[in-house]
Amino acid sequence: MEKMDSVRKIKPAKGLDFTKADRPEPKPDEVLLEVKACSICGTDVHIYNWEHPWSTRGIALPRTLGHEVAGVVIEKGKNIKSLEIGDFVSAESHLYCGECKQCRTGNTHICQRLKFLGVDTDGGWAEYVAIPESIAWKNPKNMKPEIATLQESMGNSVYTVKEANVAGKTIAIFGAGPTGLFATGIAKISGAKEVIVIVGSKLHSDIAKKMGADVLINRHEKEPVKELLEMTDGLGVDASLEMSGHPEALKQALDATKPTGKVVILGLPPKEVTIDVSKQIVLKDMEIRGIYGRKIWDTWKRTSELLSGKLDITPIITHKLKLEEFEKGIEALASGQSGKVVMFPK
Repeated sequence: MEKMDSVRKIKPAKGLDFTKADRPEPKPDEVLLEVKACSICGTDVHIYNWEHPWSTRGIALPRTLGHEVAGVVIEKGKNIKSLEIGDFVSAESHLYCGECKQCRTGNTHICQRLKFLGVDTDGGWAEYVAIPESIAWKNPKNMKPEIATLQESMGNSVYTVKEANVAGKTIAIFGAGPTGLFATGIAKISGAKEVIVIVGSKLHSDIAKKMGADVLINRHEKEPVKELLEMTDGLGVDASLEMSGHPEALKQALDATKPTGKVVILGLPPKEVTIDVSKQIVLKDMEIRGIYGRKIWDTWKRTSELLSGKLDITPIITHKLKLEEFEKGIEALASGQSGKVVMFPK
């Protein structure tokens, strides 16, 4: 069987291997992509470190990582109807069954039998990857590969901002990692009156400015809640987006949002968070919205429209590496001193 370069989790311990793997053969309902670009997510870092129970659950090793990926169709299974050889596509990372109640009611992103590309099946950190036709999003042929691979990640932010109904509002974004930076640009282009971003580094401050942030609050220098209340005459912002997953940031988002305001939560805290439900939610008549993944395919359509000349996300890309340099990418992301890291197999 023909071999290919890939980045794989071989052993249940810290680390990954740049190694040879079998080039996949597409099943009847799959297409084979020649990978043009792939990118690194925080989930990949957790799997690299083998540190959290949720990132190690049930992963059958060896496994090729990578769920943010874009490539060109070079082979297709006999049942493929919507794609042709030469199509340039990006992968939706959620592998849904299409048959359960959630799928049949338009909620495929939270399928009852949900599996994950690059976790439950081999992913796109390789020269080639086979994906189901059902998760392939066709891109314009002139889209740059480094942009195409980021649509999966950016889609999280598109969905979050949409649910916050930001038009005409003063909003606070907690967390200036890639999802927070995407959200900054999306919120501005979606008509937010004022976008305030809570940042933790000069790098992220600089990128947030380029993405359109109106105000930056460095959490190491100023207390975010105090600053946000002072800026809003003690009332609080209209809506907060919690993008970091840090327990303290979630508490701050609740405290800094006005009564009858809305807090939209994308970040995944690593452990249980203690909040004062009476004071921070009920007595403030607060609306709380949790976000997981992307609406398939509504969010993808919105993301594609934003990228068609309306929104420039290139400032968020801080590293472009060869696939074999994945260690540098993991280190950059883990350090907190990066935006998105994009890798190229060739």
